[in-house]
Amino acid sequence: MKKIFYLAVAALLCGCAQEKQTVAHKCIAPLPAGVAVDDLQDCTVPAAFTLDDFNWMGGNLTLTVYNQDLYDVVDISEMQVGDTLIYNGNPMVINKIDKGNGGIDINGGLDEGGCCLAGFEGGTYVARNWDDHPTFTELGKAQVALDQDFVIMDCGMDPQDPVDTIRTGQKLYLETLQDGRKDFFQLNTRVTIENGQITAISRHWIP
Repeated sequence: MKKIFYLAVAALLCGCAQEKQTVAHKCIAPLPAGVAVDDLQDCTVPAAFTLDDFNWMGGNLTLTVYNQDLYDVVDISEMQVGDTLIYNGNPMVINKIDKGNGGIDINGGLDEGGCCLAGFEGGTYVARNWDDHPTFTELGKAQVALDQDFVIMDCGMDPQDPVDTIRTGQKLYLETLQDGRKDFFQLNTRVTIENGQITAISRHWIP
């Protein structure tokens, strides 16, 4: 009888230990955006929009706002096999971690269907995609007023091209761009908002 009792207790303790081990696994998600899409005041955000999203008569721009995916350095340093990483908006269960070459490959890296993390500024890691592009999380759409003196700082077609700074005639400038350049994407576009109005749109060259 005692033997049966001890076996039952051992089984119970083993089950509790397994449950505790399961609970110990963490879900590592990107840091919060720090901006509210419905109340954009003083910030610079990655954004996507097209020429058609400008309302010149109304003096505003409808844009899709994004947040660059950054991870806390402590979370990444404590990351272990069995944890779940939210990468590019999707959960990825970690079964392999390789550190080296200035970064961390998860589940074999991009070549094997995993992902890559690289050290970034301010005690963070950034998720990398192909061509070293960071990943982004879509926050939603917003309609933001255009400051009457807003500036466009636009890169050229090639990395060595100088940046064009457009202070007047922004509508004409955008309309005369080649079709492929009339679309702006979160990968290369940053929108600066001050006191609830867009003061600058900056597009940088990317591969």
